[in-house]
Order: sequence, then structure tokens, then C-alpha cells
Amino acid sequence: MKSAPKLIILDTPFDAADGADTPFGKRYGGDVFALTDAHLSALRNGKTLALDVQNEYVAFLTSPDRAGREVGYGK
Repeated sequence: MKSAPKLIILDTPFDAADGADTPFGKRYGGDVFALTDAHLSALRNGKTLALDVQNEYVAFLTSPDRAGREVGYGK
């Protein structure tokens, strides 16, 4: 079974509420974040951004060379 993608590039955001079918499968909520030049610079300099998603979840955005190397995740 082929798994859904974790990250895709889009032209515009899509509806991700109330069980909507999305490229990631059914979803019940989402959020939109705009990255500033300071955010992009931080990523280029090895930093990780933490995003508060609907006051319930946290998503982390990092550069490909740092992905999966964060100490303590899931502990």
C-alpha cells in the first residue's frame, strides 16, 4: 500500500475541514502559515520553526539536513 505524501508544494491552500478529501487523505482541520524573510533565514541557518496548529498541535518545519535529528522527539 502506497503511503500518502507528508509534504507537497501547492499553488494555493485547499479545504481541509470536516472530513475533506485531501492529498494526505481525509482531514478535519488545518491552518495557513506565512513565512517571513526572517523565518526563511532562520531555516537556512539551521534553525527549526515551531508552528502552533489550531491551539492543539505543534508542527515543526526544518531544513532537510536537520530532519529526523532532533534529540528527544517523542520522549
